[in-house]
Amino acid sequence: MQPATFPSVADEVLQPPRRSVWSILCEIIVMAIPFAAGAIIVSGLHLGKVAILARAPQAEPLELQSMLQPAFLLVLALMEGLAISNQVFSARSKNNWPRSAIFPASWRMSAYAIIGLGVFAAIAYVAALYVPVEDPLFRQTLDYLPLYILSLSAFVVFDIFYAAMRGQGKLARSLLPFLGLAGIDLLTTYVLLTEYDMGFEAVLIGNMVGPLVMLPVIVLLLKREAGQTITHIKEQVKARTTQLLMFVGTPIALTILVGSLSAAIIFPVLADFGSEYASAFLVVMRFRVSFMIPAIAIGSVIAILVNQLAENSTPAARVQYLGIGVPVMLGFYGLLTALLPFWGDNMIRLLVSPSQNSSELRAATDLVMQGLQLTFFFVSGAAMLQVVMEQLGRATQVLVIAIVTEIITGGVVFYAQYLGHDLNMAIWLLCVVSGLTFGLFLIQFIFLLRQQGRRDAV
Repeated sequence: MQPATFPSVADEVLQPPRRSVWSILCEIIVMAIPFAAGAIIVSGLHLGKVAILARAPQAEPLELQSMLQPAFLLVLALMEGLAISNQVFSARSKNNWPRSAIFPASWRMSAYAIIGLGVFAAIAYVAALYVPVEDPLFRQTLDYLPLYILSLSAFVVFDIFYAAMRGQGKLARSLLPFLGLAGIDLLTTYVLLTEYDMGFEAVLIGNMVGPLVMLPVIVLLLKREAGQTITHIKEQVKARTTQLLMFVGTPIALTILVGSLSAAIIFPVLADFGSEYASAFLVVMRFRVSFMIPAIAIGSVIAILVNQLAENSTPAARVQYLGIGVPVMLGFYGLLTALLPFWGDNMIRLLVSPSQNSSELRAATDLVMQGLQLTFFFVSGAAMLQVVMEQLGRATQVLVIAIVTEIITGGVVFYAQYLGHDLNMAIWLLCVVSGLTFGLFLIQFIFLLRQQGRRDAV
């Protein structure tokens, strides 16, 4: 597919001079500060909801949230495929085409999101009606599945517009509505769960209320950033967004979808070890997601800075961000992981109190946390490399690696179950697979560096 041609932004772009390591790191860090703030908000939203559910009078909401994790990853696949495509479109508009194109592109991506979620919810509704399930927990999970998917629709649209602001490097001004979204979501969930004893319905309502209140705010912020829309670029917007969805968004979505398939296997299998282990794995995984969010933010900053460079910039200008930023951040995460035993217990204590009502969950969480410590580095490092490569033309290679490693992940969990419900074996095998994944992504990153050094990015 040939790239769509936009009106020229500039006829000549001056090539930047060679810069020092400190200068490049400073630029990455300064831009990453609002990203890190956004990461803290995302972390607070995920961990806060887990903490609220773990302290709820009834255990059912947390169990349902654990069982619905594969559905969350399915929605996440759709959301990230569209949002990252929109972020790349927005970043490239910085020097390569009119900035006003980001507003219609965001609405187009949002329309795709609503259609996709509607299809998912319809399929889930049919499954809930006609799939015979005897297990009470699985029956409840199927019954809630359509509403759970639809409850996330406003958040998906919000994230698409938020991604456009990220692509422009204007994240700081969009943090306030994001903070408001998280606060309203958590407060709504907490009040409905503890004061009105609404059960899992409190989670569904919280999912909807926060994003619906803050969505108009982020839309207005992006409209102000985009400026006056140029009507005659409609076809170019359609062509460019379609191209990005094919070569960036689709591989990203499929990569996450492959991961959701392994989660669909892991959570039910862990439930066979005991329901507390499925919940413990959710707690540790949410903690690990929060741990890796800054790594993803750094990866996004590096990819955005490369994409913001004009299409006729030199390969050396692109390589300097990749060759300096990524190794430094990997070293930093290695240090954080090594120190995890000294500070990770305090985070777990915030999520799961060692009270009598949750003593079994706390013991299971400590066991899973200790076993999966190495994965905090492997998964975070792989996530950063993955984000960079997905946005710089190697999303297909990322997808292939994800398919191979996720098949292995599902296989090793089944193998551990076959050995006689050996939880320690399952945890050890998950560590090995995460290390293998990191190694494969690191090799692909080296290939990316060589490619960027030879010619301009795709």
